[in-house]
Order: sequence, then structure tokens, then C-alpha cells
Amino acid sequence: MSGLNCATKNHYLQGSRLKILFSDMFGTKVITEDKKIEDTLTRRIEAIFPSREEAVKKLKEGKKLRVYLGIDPTGPDLHLGHTIPLFFLKQLLELGHKPVLVIGDFTARIGDPTGKDATRKPLTEKEVKGNFKNYLDQLQKILPKGSFEVKYNGSWLSRMSFEDVIELASHATVQQMLARDMFQERIKNEKPIGIHEFLYPLMQGYDSVAMKIDGEVGGNDQTFNMLVGRDLEKKLLNKDKLVFATRLLVDAVSGKKMSKTEGGLISLSDSPQDMFGKTMKTVPDEMTATVFELCTEKPGQWIEDRKKDTPYEFKKELAYELVRMYHGEKEAAKAIDEWDKVFSKGELPSEMETVSGIGQSLTSVIAGISRVSHTEAKKLLDQGAVRINDVVIKDWGHELKEGDIIQVGPKTFVKVK
Repeated sequence: MSGLNCATKNHYLQGSRLKILFSDMFGTKVITEDKKIEDTLTRRIEAIFPSREEAVKKLKEGKKLRVYLGIDPTGPDLHLGHTIPLFFLKQLLELGHKPVLVIGDFTARIGDPTGKDATRKPLTEKEVKGNFKNYLDQLQKILPKGSFEVKYNGSWLSRMSFEDVIELASHATVQQMLARDMFQERIKNEKPIGIHEFLYPLMQGYDSVAMKIDGEVGGNDQTFNMLVGRDLEKKLLNKDKLVFATRLLVDAVSGKKMSKTEGGLISLSDSPQDMFGKTMKTVPDEMTATVFELCTEKPGQWIEDRKKDTPYEFKKELAYELVRMYHGEKEAAKAIDEWDKVFSKGELPSEMETVSGIGQSLTSVIAGISRVSHTEAKKLLDQGAVRINDVVIKDWGHELKEGDIIQVGPKTFVKVK
């Protein structure tokens, strides 16, 4: 460059810097997008159909994909299990795609047989409407208001004629349905299988056809139903739907998932104190990191670093984070202070549930508080696990008075009214 004059040198250097700058900018953008896609398809996802490669290709094509999650309103609350696919949808939203929420107001009245060893009890239309009344408020704790479409599958399923149902059923076989593990278990145990339970996967599958959807996400226990939808969409619309099967919150010891039917339910509508307390009481130590990974947005490296804490402190951080996410920093700080006050310093909680106890047998009250049988309640009393006004009580016939504080075990406190 020695032969260049000063003006030319400056122009050349500025141009070089701009080239480097633009190279860095666009290179970083590509790397960032690739990293976001990688995290989206790995952090919460267990399996992708037809393949991970196809999903990456479609996510990078530039076309806005509509990907849906179906939720049957079998209860009034969304719980931590629901948040796993919801956070996946939020990641897709940040990549420029469109989440779609399908409220199964029709399918909930039939009942998904997935994972059940007995036929579900059908719900009435009134029960279903009551259940999903507050769903949108809960959904918007994760997905910003206005960022997602909401559909109700009753709007297309309830309009189908019997002829339509027969035609839809012609696209599946009895052998295909009986191949499901849960149906094999029922046959082995001589338990009934309702014909309507064969129709459920077809109804869920038809949701994809009705919406001409690009993709579906659900727990890995929903893989069969989601693949039925993929097959139907291919047969009826010649469209290839992506299927994303998420990991489940499964206890490594018991093998059971945390859900409203299996117990250990932590709902998004829980009070800050209940959410904190349930996390501390029901999440096994070995699941703390998994709940952090699947149900929060904390970076993976942060989670790895915190694993070095004691299991108790690590779980307290999880309880704090969950309360912070759904109730804010102030309520999270109050919840952790309350926990420390009661369980570290041995003080009474500032707020307690009240129970009717006057005139009732103590065993009945303990059974109600602990949700156990009368026999189990008597065992708790015999074992000295019950305190009234900080005095161990073993007398089954002890008479309760208004204002008595009952403590069952180390963590349950109620006040008699």
C-alpha cells in the first residue's frame, strides 16, 4: 500500500473495516440463528418427525410456519407439564413463526385414552367450558397477548356428519389402534376398550387437516395421536406436517410423570406461597435440574453451574424462579422469606389455610388435611406426626377448639375455625 496517497489509503482502510464489520454482523446473525434453532430443537424436544434435518430446513426457509399445541380442558388449571410445549412455541415465535393454541372443547368431552388403564369419564359441555374459562390468562403468562392464534376444535368437529366420521375412520385400521401399548395392557388385564377411544386419535388428527397446519407439538406420550394427524394431512391434503414430541417431567425413581392425574401438580394459577411450597415438597431432588431445563428459560450453563449447590439450595432457587416467572420478583422474595421463616427458623406461617374442626373427630380432620384414609390418619397420630399448638397429640379423640393450630409433619399448617 506504500504507493497509495493518504486519501486513497483512508478510503481503502475504511472500506476494509466496513467489509469486516458487515462480515461480522451477518456472520454473527447466521451463527445466532443457527444456535437458536439448535436450542429450540434440542432443549425440550425428544423426537422430531419426519426428521430433525427436515425441521431445520423448514425453519430456515423463510416461510412463517404455523405450529399448534392442543390442550383438552379436562381441568381448570394449566400446570408445569403444559409449559414445556408452550416454551417451545415461544422459541418458535422468536424465530418468526406463528404459535396456534387449540382448545379441545370437543375432544375433552370424549377423553384422550393416552396412558390410561381405564376409560376416561366423559365431561359435559358445561364442565368443559368452565374448565377453559381462565386458560387464556394462564397462557399469556408465557406467550405474549396477541402473539398466537386460538382455535376451538368444536368449531369443525361438531359439524361433522355421521357420514363424515365413517369416511374419516376409513383412513385408519383396527390393527393400527390396537398396536398402542396402553390398549395391549388393557387386553392383557381384561379391561374394556371403548370404540369411541379408537376415534379420539382420528379427531385429534383431523384438527391438523381442518387447520392445514404446518406442525404440531405435544408431549412424547402424544406421539401416536400426532402421527395420526400427520398421516391424515398427507392423505387428505398432500401436506407434510412436522411433529415435535417434547420430553416429559418424569420422576427418575418412580417413572411417573408429574401431572394433574399422577399427582405432584404445580399449577400456573397457584398462589406464590403454594407454588413455592409445592416445588419444595413435590419435586424430587434428582428432578430439579430437569424442571429448570424444561420449565424455565434459565441458560443451560447457569443450570450446570447451580448444580454445584446443595440439593436443598438448588431446589429453593427453582421454587424462587417459578414464583418470579408467574408472580414477579416481589412475590418471589416474599415466598422465599416465608419459607425460611417457617422451615428454617421454626416460626408459624403468616398465612394459613383454615379448616372446620369443631365437633369433628381429630382423625377425620387429619385425614382431610393430609388427603389420606382414616387408618393412615390414625398412624400419623400414633407416630407423633401431629402437633396442636406446638404440642404432640396422639389421642384420636382430642377435641379441637377455634383458633387451634394443627401441624401435620414438618410442612403442613392449618388453623381451626
